[in-house]
Amino acid sequence: MVRATDYGYEIKAVYSPEDIPGFDYQKDLGDPGSFPYTRGNHNQGYRSRMWTQRMTAGLGSSSDANKVLKKYREMGQTGGMCVISDRVFSDCIDPDHPLGRREAGVLGWPGCSLLEFEELMEGIPLTGQSITLLGSSAPSSLRLAYVVALAEKRGINPQEIHGGVMESPFENYFGQTDVQPFDINLKLFLDASEYVLRNKIRMRACIISQHFQESGGNNAQALAIELSMLKELCGLLVNERGLDFDTVSQLPYELVSIGTRFFEEIAKVRALRRMWAKMAKEHFNAKKDKSCQLLIAVHTSGRTMTYQQPLNNIVRCAVQTLAGAIVGCTALDNATMDNAIAEPSPLAARMSLNTQHIIAAETGAADVVDPLAGSYFVECLTNKVEEEGYKILRTIDEMGGMIAAIKKGYIQQLLREEAAIKFRALDKKERLVVGVNHLVIPEEEEFAIPIQELHAGDSEAIAKRMAEWKKTRDMPAVTKTLRQLHADAGKGDRFNLMPSIIEAVKAYATVGEIMGVIRKARGLSYDPFNVIDCPYELQ
Repeated sequence: MVRATDYGYEIKAVYSPEDIPGFDYQKDLGDPGSFPYTRGNHNQGYRSRMWTQRMTAGLGSSSDANKVLKKYREMGQTGGMCVISDRVFSDCIDPDHPLGRREAGVLGWPGCSLLEFEELMEGIPLTGQSITLLGSSAPSSLRLAYVVALAEKRGINPQEIHGGVMESPFENYFGQTDVQPFDINLKLFLDASEYVLRNKIRMRACIISQHFQESGGNNAQALAIELSMLKELCGLLVNERGLDFDTVSQLPYELVSIGTRFFEEIAKVRALRRMWAKMAKEHFNAKKDKSCQLLIAVHTSGRTMTYQQPLNNIVRCAVQTLAGAIVGCTALDNATMDNAIAEPSPLAARMSLNTQHIIAAETGAADVVDPLAGSYFVECLTNKVEEEGYKILRTIDEMGGMIAAIKKGYIQQLLREEAAIKFRALDKKERLVVGVNHLVIPEEEEFAIPIQELHAGDSEAIAKRMAEWKKTRDMPAVTKTLRQLHADAGKGDRFNLMPSIIEAVKAYATVGEIMGVIRKARGLSYDPFNVIDCPYELQ
């Protein structure tokens, strides 16, 4: 068995002051709520505000997901909701598309129109909780448009709503793929980001390292990728969209993956806060303290959840949730015992939410801010992962930044090599996973757990409903807004499409139609799969 971090640092049996030479409390740590925010952004930690305790929802129809969200609230979900999109919405096609009919509502919410968002949010307030909608980068602008349009219908100022609906355009290279070209995803991400910042809407953009790590990346690589993405996107909003950094700094939040290597994961998040604070001050010349405070949400690691002996996943989830709490995350949604098999069953969801509440209320972990600070081991690990992260970040910077590194294949190669290392370690039993390569039991002794299922007929029903509903719309209004969007989409990358997208959404144009006309304006096919033709005269 190897005793080393996932990025290769060999772990000693005992740590002492010699392992953190030149340690300076004020310079390297500081108090919680003080630069460089290694110990957290708030001096009272969870005494002033508990982390948002939530579960990811999304399976079946919008009405199904609505019922799940309401059930989660009864189970103890507090502070916010989180909904994941299905593959159909993530690819920006409609459920009645020939390739969408068997995927609609599978492993996510079929949010292809404002109608679906209205049904998802039926009886659920837009204010008083964070609204988080995830899936892929491509439909980010649609998700934002849904929030703005529904707020208007309910007579709510969009500035009163908070949460996160935009997603980093780099996810296509980390496993959370959609079929839209990178240049479209980047343009629409910048449009949506600029729109919320200029209109003072408190919707954040999710800069996700979770997918990178779930695809095999190690902790040091994840730090470099996170900082490089933040540097690139914030730089574009400042230099190309003309926004002030102290304004832009309030846009991103980082969604990190927390695995089972307890101390390593805590060190990674502490290093991330410190690295961002230094980048904000030294690279972007931040003028406000708040600009140096990175908002960090945690998703416990789905890749560590095994389909073998699924009850073991309850323990893994508890360890990872405790790490997320100790490191001071702002929001947490944790994996479930059935994560490797299906979307959460009611039993699995309750267990995971209860895990958060047990850690918050029973363990004392929420009583003290950064309780592991000063541990020779933890401080050494924090320094080591930061050091290794900076090495990779410098390599990316030398290539010209994140976009350039992706175009050269560097990031993809990192993932391929690291994933291969992890598989070899499992095969050689250098890393032990109970139930997989250690303490394996016969299949007949496996404990059966309830599985949340969706059948082919359920997806087809969503598709048929969509096809019939489309016929009932005010088609002149739909056509008018799509023609305007098509015209605006031809005006160049600096022309912000959000106002036109919002008008099309309010007319109940669908994601397939909206993205289709944007693609047409950019010289691409209406349908990314080249299966259907554009049904509208756009000229």
